[in-house]
Parts: sequence; C-alpha cells; structure tokens
Amino acid sequence: MDENQEFRQEEINLMDLIFYCLEKWRWIVAFMLILAVAAGAYKYRGVVKENQAKQEAAISAEEDEDEVNIVKVDLQSVSYYEQAIAENTNALERQKEYLENSVVMDMDSYHISTGTLSYYLEGGEHVDSLLAAFGAYVSDGRLAERMHSADATVSVEDLRYLTSFSNSFDAIYQVTSNQTIRTAAPESTVFQIEIRMPEETSCRAYLKSADEALVSYSAKLQSEVGEHKLTLLSSTQSDMMDTDIKNYQDNTRTAYLTAVRNLQALRTELETLRNTAEIPEEPDETGAVVLADPKSAAVKYAVVGLVLGAFVVCFVLMLLYMMGGKLQNTDNFKMEFGMPLLGVVRDSGKKKKLFGFIDNWVFRLKEGSYASIGFEEQIKMAASNVQAAIARMSSDQEMQKVMLAGTMAEKDAAALCAKLSSELQGISLSPYMQIVYQSSALKELENYDGVLFLEKKGASSSAMIQQERKSASDRNVTVLGAIVLY
Repeated sequence: MDENQEFRQEEINLMDLIFYCLEKWRWIVAFMLILAVAAGAYKYRGVVKENQAKQEAAISAEEDEDEVNIVKVDLQSVSYYEQAIAENTNALERQKEYLENSVVMDMDSYHISTGTLSYYLEGGEHVDSLLAAFGAYVSDGRLAERMHSADATVSVEDLRYLTSFSNSFDAIYQVTSNQTIRTAAPESTVFQIEIRMPEETSCRAYLKSADEALVSYSAKLQSEVGEHKLTLLSSTQSDMMDTDIKNYQDNTRTAYLTAVRNLQALRTELETLRNTAEIPEEPDETGAVVLADPKSAAVKYAVVGLVLGAFVVCFVLMLLYMMGGKLQNTDNFKMEFGMPLLGVVRDSGKKKKLFGFIDNWVFRLKEGSYASIGFEEQIKMAASNVQAAIARMSSDQEMQKVMLAGTMAEKDAAALCAKLSSELQGISLSPYMQIVYQSSALKELENYDGVLFLEKKGASSSAMIQQERKSASDRNVTVLGAIVLY
C-alpha cells in the first residue's frame, strides 16, 4: 500500500454500530425521559387550559342567559330539513346504484347495435284496436318482462327503455303469395319493434325473444280483440350512433350531480340553522361541563415522546458513529492504519458507574467468551505480543528504547502505561507522549528505536492515528503496532 496515498475506505459494521448505540444506553434513556416529560407536560398544560376555557365559557353563558335574546328554532323547520335530507339521500343512493349497474349508462352511444322487427298486420275493421293493443304491450313493459324472463342479462327497466314501438298509416303494405308488395286497403298496416343493445349477440337474442313474445301475444288477441293476421316482414340489425341514448346518459348524470349539490345545500342550511339558534336538546344528567382528563392525555403524549426520543437519539448516535472520525471498529485495523493491532484491553473498571451491570452485560454480549478475561490477563497478552513484535523487528540490532505515544488523554493511558512497564522487563519505555499535539515529543521521537501507539476506542481520532504513524515512518522509527483501550 502506498504511504503517500491520502484516500482510504471505511467499512461500516452494522453489528458494531448496534453495540455502539447499546453502549450509549444512558444517553438514550436520558433523552427518552426528557422528551417524554416535555411532551407530557406540554399536553397536560394544553388540556388544563382547554378545560379552564370551557368552564369560563359555561360561567359566562349562565351569567348572560337572562340578558341575551335567544332565537328559538321552529321544530317543524328542523323536522322538514331532516326529512328532506333523508329522502334525498335515499333517492341519491338509488340513482348511484342505477348509474353503476344500468346497461344503458354503460353503452357507447356511437356504436349501438340496433335491431328492427317489421310486421305486417291485417285486421280489417279491428286494425286500430290491434295497433293500440300491440303498442300498449310494448310501452307498458309487458314485452320487456317477457324478454327478461328469457334472458335476465338486462334489467326490465333497461329493456323497457331500449324497446320502442312505431307504426305508419302512410305506408300500408300487403304480402301476396309470391312475396310482392302492393298498396292495400286501410284495414291493414305495418308497425316496427326496435331494440337497441350494446352488443350484436345480445341484440340478436332479444330480437328472437321479442318475435316469439309478439307471436304469442297475437294469438291471445285473436279471441280478445278480433281475428287478424300478423306477418314478419323483416328482421334487421345495424350498428349506428344513437343521439337519444347519449342525451339520456348526459341528462341522467347531470340529474345525479344536481341531486348531490341539492343534498349538500340542505345539509349546509340545516347546520347553519342549528348554529345560529338554540335547538332544544336532551338535558344533561349531570348538568356540568364535560372536561377532558389531562392525565390520560399527558400519558399518551409521554409514550409518543419516549418512542420519538429513542428514534432521535439513535439517529444522532448513528451520525456521530459514521461522521465523527473516531476509532470505533478494530476489525480491519492493520488494513486501515498500516500497523498491527497488538492487543485490545478493556478499562480496569475501577471507576464505578451507576447501573454498571448493564455495561458489563452489553460488553459480554458483544465480546462473548473474551469478556471473561480479566484486565491483568489482557495486559499480559498485549505485552507478550509487544515482545514478539520487538523480537521480529530487531533481528539485526536489539531494540532498547521504545516510546509510548498516542492520541488519547494522558489520564486514560496512565494505568495502561504502568502495567506495560511492569510486564516489559529489560525494555526502556518512555512516559506517555502525544507526538501529534506536542512538538517536543515529536522531536524526541528520533531518539527512540521504536514506538508503540496507545489508542482509545471512541476517543482517538482516526486521522490523528494516521498522522502519528506517518510521522514515525518519516523519521525511520520502527512502528511496533498499537494497543487499543476500550
């Protein structure tokens, strides 16, 4: 790896980040409690003020009751509005159901499959009565009911609208045996049954059903009205635009929107009437103003404050972990700083902390079986690694003087330096120095055969560690490695 290379990559260990947040559990708990108390107190104060305002308004209303002329609402007017709103609501629901389910409203008015049945009717002097009977059969919905019984795809109401009857006395025809058409006497006429459908298949089926119904009805009229002869001249189908259906759809939708606006207007008028006048209400059993419970409201806000506090402080800790530039993870220490990690020593723990057992539990959870190794034993292991490093790097010339340097505070390194001095017999160790902060220590570095860096996790700066290692390398001082204090 090129020592002049200024750029380096850092890996964020998710598990290490989680344990970093767990180690700061005091911060998390404190901020959660602070935010919970603040949120609960804020809500409690707000509810108390709201209750006071209600009580003052009630007292003011009682004092002014004899002086204010209260307009009484006509119960009959209120009843009228309520009844009108109920009726309009029911009508609106029926219109909405019709718009959603009606075949007519879903039809494309520019592509309507239109079928026409043309009949030639010979009835002599009864032709007028017969025409009226056939016309009534179509218009009053009996034909629609008959077609619906054969095919229930389309509702009776839609079939009644989509089926029409027409006749003309201006074009009178008679069918002879050789199927030629000639002008006939007024005792005969032609009428048409028109059926409009969205699809050609359904139109053909309903044309067939209508023809069967008319033939059956004709047989019934033989005895009820008079003898006659009904002949089917033609059955045709075509696809065309129907302006009547388009206008019907537009008018129906417009009527629905108008009904919605009318219902909204009625509700607004009733609300205005109730707000501007006194409406007799059921008497309150207690006769007192209903007040909110400030304690329950405060507890709810406190719970929200707890959750929000935990989220905020964890987010801040995550930013500090990633952007603080401190030594947090030692898994890739050699790759990151270019020197071996000779030992990881946990603080002796002589300084007792409140709820320290939680810190011990987090440490055991993180380190596993390594957590059971005591402070003295960790020092011995680190000293053994230092001796091995000295033996490995001083093969030609024995290393006598080693400087203890680092970036953590001198008071944090005091106990570690004292223990290392007692374990490393035969090697002259300097007092703890900070070569990146003290010019005298940097100058004195040249008088030592090697340097051992002492760093502290979460306190030592990664950039400063890089700088002190580079300073030692520039002065040809052997870098033994580093010991990290937790």
